[in-house]
Amino acid sequence: MNKIIQSLKDRRLELKVNQSDLGKKMGMPQSHVSKIEKGLNDPRLSTISDMARLLDQELVLVPRDKLSIVNALINQDDEQQPMWNIDKDNE
Repeated sequence: MNKIIQSLKDRRLELKVNQSDLGKKMGMPQSHVSKIEKGLNDPRLSTISDMARLLDQELVLVPRDKLSIVNALINQDDEQQPMWNIDKDNE
């Protein structure tokens, strides 16, 4: 969970959104956002999901056996060739 919260905090800072503004959009005080980011509060999944959406991100559940594929797609360089290709024989 700490990696998710840290990612959300990093995204908030990247977007230059302060805790107070995020809290207002979520209907909670700045102090609650601060406690979530510091790991002093154990937020509900719905709270984390709302926070992610407000920061233009999305939480996605991925089967563990597919995680390496998803990570490769996320971290893929735009110039890098994809790990998969359409089979031209089946077109």
